[in-house]
Amino acid sequence: MSIQIVRFRDGTNTRWGRLVGQAPLDASDVVELQPLEVEAQTTREFLVAVEGQATLRSGGPALRVSAAQLLSPVTADAQLICQGLNYRDHAAEAGHHVRKQNLFFTKASSSLSGPYDDIRRPQGVELLDYEIEIGIVLRRNIRAPATVTDGTVGDFVAGIVLCNDVSARDTMFGASFFQWFQGKSYRTFCPAGPVLCLLQPSEVAAALANIQIQLWLNGAPRQQAISSQLIYKPAETLTLLSSLMDLNGGDMVLTGTPGGVIAQGSPKLMEILRTHLLADEERRVAMRTELRSNARFLQPGDVLRLEMRDLRSGTVLGGQQSRITGS
Repeated sequence: MSIQIVRFRDGTNTRWGRLVGQAPLDASDVVELQPLEVEAQTTREFLVAVEGQATLRSGGPALRVSAAQLLSPVTADAQLICQGLNYRDHAAEAGHHVRKQNLFFTKASSSLSGPYDDIRRPQGVELLDYEIEIGIVLRRNIRAPATVTDGTVGDFVAGIVLCNDVSARDTMFGASFFQWFQGKSYRTFCPAGPVLCLLQPSEVAAALANIQIQLWLNGAPRQQAISSQLIYKPAETLTLLSSLMDLNGGDMVLTGTPGGVIAQGSPKLMEILRTHLLADEERRVAMRTELRSNARFLQPGDVLRLEMRDLRSGTVLGGQQSRITGS
């Protein structure tokens, strides 16, 4: 059975806790939690400290705290490895109707922020977009190629986290040779949480196939998906990543966003990207004009709401609410 772990501010201290009641959906919610007796500054240290514990040790009496005190349960020492175009509807709206390879990029861990923090639109960014995603948090270090299967994925994955892979499309596609890292790595561009849903190894495979995510913009539904719809699923993805790089316990893989993002591919947009491949300013101006003619991108004052749910039990695994602000 999964355990919902939170990281929270307690005065000037940062502590870890286990939710007793329901996961919050809004910053104004009050959550009941059991503080944990864990000496850990990072997610990696927390996972090492609790590995193998049948019962997590209490660190004092139960508390009731405002959800606004909750922090990202993934800490800034983690590597953030992201998958792109990993749902068929999102790949299609981006103009990639047939996916033949797993697409990876990275995101700066300094982009991590709390589930109810503001998202700051940087100066000069006009095409700000959302991307709801399921983050999978690694249980342990991987230092050599490994063959991960549904039967062994629980040896590698500790749990899941709701994430928003916020993206500045004009930076991603308007900078020299398409700077995805830069366009996705501004501070506040990765709201995460409110909970780390910690899973027993034996339940990881089933859980990873039955997670629903949903996103609303100003109350209107925009994105919805079930994890079983992923093109490249976690076991296959971790097998490939392990052949490329070292990974650490506490690192997070963002598994991709479903259809419904603001930026939509079009034949004209594809032509702009091809024609102005080496002319950054011309490409950026033409791209902005094309994309803004078809959609309204995120503006200061807009509110995003995200939720994640375990379909096996119907349990809500928390929600985010973020307001867009100016730089």
